[in-house]
Amino acid sequence: MIDRFYTETVTVKRQTKKTDVDGNKYSEFETVGTITGHLQQARAELAESLAMDLTKSFSLWCAVGADVEAGDSLTIDSASYSVRAVQENSVGGNQHLELVIEKNED
Repeated sequence: MIDRFYTETVTVKRQTKKTDVDGNKYSEFETVGTITGHLQQARAELAESLAMDLTKSFSLWCAVGADVEAGDSLTIDSASYSVRAVQENSVGGNQHLELVIEKNED
């Protein structure tokens, strides 16, 4: 099974809307949980099809049902990534999510 390769611990953050004590609205990223996955450089064709820079494009495979959405922020080994797309592959023996992510400039 593909899940034996899920060796990376990933912190998932999602933008949430908040209101401060004066009633002003703002948004911030809030941790929604952690998942495990397998990180790999994205295929050139995938990065090109999404108009992404190949050197910053990665695929992350994780379990179906993981709480991850496009727009989320991921932290892997102190590096930050943005989720650009989520593809569910739920047919066959290796069911998983494939996340297309982009490494953020620090």
